[in-house]
Amino acid sequence: MKKNIMVVVSDLSGGGAERVATNLASSLAKTENVILVVEHINNNTYGSTVETIDLKMPKDKGKLKVFWHLELAKRLKKEKKEHNITHCICFLQEAALASVLSKCGEKVYVSVRNKLSSELNPILKMKERFTFRHTDCIIALSKMVREDLIEHFGVKQDKVIAIYNPCYIETIKDKIQGEKLPDDDEQFFINSKGNIVLTAGRLVDQKGQWHLIRAFSRVINKMPDAKLLILGQGGNKDYLERLIKDYKLEDSIKLLGYKSNPYIYMVRSDIFAFSSVYEGLGNILVECMACGLPVVSADYKYGAKELLAPDMDLKTEIHEVTYGKYGILVPEMDDKKYEAKDELTNAEKMLADAIIEMLQNEEQRNDYKQRIMKRAADFDPDKITQEWLDIL
Repeated sequence: MKKNIMVVVSDLSGGGAERVATNLASSLAKTENVILVVEHINNNTYGSTVETIDLKMPKDKGKLKVFWHLELAKRLKKEKKEHNITHCICFLQEAALASVLSKCGEKVYVSVRNKLSSELNPILKMKERFTFRHTDCIIALSKMVREDLIEHFGVKQDKVIAIYNPCYIETIKDKIQGEKLPDDDEQFFINSKGNIVLTAGRLVDQKGQWHLIRAFSRVINKMPDAKLLILGQGGNKDYLERLIKDYKLEDSIKLLGYKSNPYIYMVRSDIFAFSSVYEGLGNILVECMACGLPVVSADYKYGAKELLAPDMDLKTEIHEVTYGKYGILVPEMDDKKYEAKDELTNAEKMLADAIIEMLQNEEQRNDYKQRIMKRAADFDPDKITQEWLDIL
């Protein structure tokens, strides 16, 4: 008998969790009855192939947020009863709380996408502990996120399992072949003639792009023709622009804004550098693998070692440039913001040195390129979907 599955997400505004939720709903619908439920849709469904229900919740939660959450739970419960839901999968914390509060006999599964112990204040941690106590199973995005939940939220080991995000390699290939670069960007690649470093991610504190900009000031001293392209938008844009200007690197570092198709930039770049402070996994690195783009990454918590050096003890701290099977790791970056007048940290210096080595060593780049394209197959969508089906 088919299961009646509800996949719940806060909105469809462009984040990675929303994309994963939509894709998972479509994949599960091949064998089960699935609906996608969204707090508010915002005219974007990511091409969902399943029935999508807009709960039309107001974006403004008001001063007494508890009433907003109770109303969300009420609307969710109504849909659960109407569709005779047997399994509810929720993404992001708001949807998780509402799914637990609206529970009416179905099993509830909560997907945790990040290192929550780094994000939440004590009150929010209490809320998460309540949610986790009343859910049937927790799906962590990585093995170390799983450990974080066990250590900091008191989750029992047999209640949480790690399932990675899938990587839609064929979709990425189609996007690479089906879209051209804007003329200005195409000319930039032509004029640069190699030594192009790419990074991508929201311009927010979590992503730590200032560390990469500072490291690149050291790269330029040894490789004056190197270029850094930064894809993404966010609240740190002005700070990053000022830092670039203070280093006098306006001709070497370009902020290109958000790109819906980053893959056409990946296949034209030489390496990908990632200076994130923390992640749940770092799905952008998996997408780099699918594009054959070698990676130099900080050993952020969590996911870098799992992706680039899975044979290592995941709890081992990196203190020097480390050559993983699928990429180069350097020590994790701190969350302190620096100015151009401040001396580079040791981690930033090692990030710069690893970038220089990778750019100058074509044999090393080609070796990593061959390895990571095979590694990308570990995140095959059919394989990941089956892992979900196995726990439902």
